[in-house]
Amino acid sequence: MLDTRTKIIAAAVRCFRENESDSMEKVADEAGVSRRTLHRYFENRRDLIECCKKEMLDSCNRAMNEAYERDIDVVKKVRNMLFAAIEQGANYSFIKRIYERSAFSELAGKKESESGDVKLKWLQIMQELQKEHRIDRELTIPWIFNLFGAIIETSIYAVESGDIARNDSKKFAWASFKGAIGLKE
Repeated sequence: MLDTRTKIIAAAVRCFRENESDSMEKVADEAGVSRRTLHRYFENRRDLIECCKKEMLDSCNRAMNEAYERDIDVVKKVRNMLFAAIEQGANYSFIKRIYERSAFSELAGKKESESGDVKLKWLQIMQELQKEHRIDRELTIPWIFNLFGAIIETSIYAVESGDIARNDSKKFAWASFKGAIGLKE
């Protein structure tokens, strides 16, 4: 059984996914708790959104790490990570609309001690593919990183708008990404 805090965060994600301006009262109703109970756990809306953001990051990292571990082939790892990011992004797209996307410089500046981080795994794959001349060497890693994020966003928004079926979005996203970076499988 979920603890109250977890129930409230899950309810907030459901509410904000549909309408990021939903009220705290709506979140409390969705969670099946009183507004007073909600405020025992979360001081204000900003605090609740920060917890949703942390949950999203944790969930995305878990999914992308699982995708990374699913295959030994680096190209399949990248494809699996793209698909995992699309799935997670669809659930948490409201976070993106509220916060600015992190810059590549934040990723590149991470310490070696954090090498287990999924973004660093992704970075290492891209560097390996460039070293093996399997992707366009004229493209910088920061450019590829931002392109990866833009393709994920495009896939999410295309599905949300009803323009593309969810299953097709992954196929189109993969074709777009590998074509854009000149990936040789």
